[in-house]
Amino acid sequence: MSKRSAFGFLCRIMDSKVISSLAESPSSSKRSCWTHSSHKSIRHVRGVVFDMDGTLTLPTLDFAEMKRRLKLPPSSDILVSVQAMSGEDKEKSMAIIEEMEDEANRRLRLQPGVLDVLHFLARRGLVRGLITRNSDKSVRAFLEHVITREFHPCKPDPAPILHVCDVWSVDPSDVVMVGDDRVDMMCGRAAGAATVLLANKHNAVGHADQADHTIASLHDLISLLTP
Repeated sequence: MSKRSAFGFLCRIMDSKVISSLAESPSSSKRSCWTHSSHKSIRHVRGVVFDMDGTLTLPTLDFAEMKRRLKLPPSSDILVSVQAMSGEDKEKSMAIIEEMEDEANRRLRLQPGVLDVLHFLARRGLVRGLITRNSDKSVRAFLEHVITREFHPCKPDPAPILHVCDVWSVDPSDVVMVGDDRVDMMCGRAAGAATVLLANKHNAVGHADQADHTIASLHDLISLLTP
């Protein structure tokens, strides 16, 4: 698959009949969001790009265990490290990654608020996209059109978002990147897009300084996007 054919913009909301069985009940915790001092307003945006694992879905991949099985240092970037390998070592490493992704897929659950947010974006006429470091196989059943790691270079390089903007015919400043990881924020910022961090117990301290906005749940994204 070419890096271009791996992408398509989201042209319809996901069929709720297909994914309703994956959805968690909305969180009863207090909803809140933070706008940082150097924030970019996102009420004017024309498109929203999401990360997948930990953003649209609840976190299912154990990256620490993946690095252990791949015999990589804890601070290493998994995809960068594996892509630098060759021959049998690379094949074995990719097999380990795909095996763990397949297991995670069997436990896939939607992040609370996904359906509400997607319906809201559709009503507003905003285009939607997905940029993930997961494989095309992992997300094929989740969303119809995506940018996966088959697109090179992948996040945190800004190329994926710039490609999305080119297809949408919009300026990066009119797009917001929503994710739960440092690479999502780096990708968005480097492209000139606004960034929104979906906070959790693992990332709130380490990545919030790289985000324009921090939200506690996907429901909070609706408030940020409402004029």
